Amino acid sequence: MGPNKDSNTCYHLAEFRRVRSPQQRLPQNLKEKFNFLHSSCKNIVECTFGVWKARFLILKHMPNYDIDTQTEIVLATMAIHNYIRKKYVNNNSFELAETENYVPSTVGANSNKPEINEDDEILEDHQIWMEVRNKIARHIAQM
Repeated sequence: MGPNKDSNTCYHLAEFRRVRSPQQRLPQNLKEKFNFLHSSCKNIVECTFGVWKARFLILKHMPNYDIDTQTEIVLATMAIHNYIRKKYVNNNSFELAETENYVPSTVGANSNKPEINEDDEILEDHQIWMEVRNKIARHIAQM
């Protein structure tokens, strides 16, 4: 599910930061509020995966193991990663990831994505996710 990409709607964190006055930096409407929260969550996830892949290089270039073994490798590195994160609060990897200019590594990020050629499926998925996004935005407005 992606952000709302209307022509007059901010949807990247950088766009919210670029605006001059603090008042203009705040989301101006329901779509921008959703986009701001969506972009914030996406940024946290990307930073976490960037740190995780930098710490465990096997995740960047996963060997050609069967799916069960790959799953076990991912789960094991996740457990170790979470242990390090909880046990050692001052962790340089996360401090680096929290800097404004941090860009997580995306090498090979799209190599395993299946190609979808069916226009009807794409349109149907788009409509479903638009409705999900709108429901979330309405829920945010009620908070």
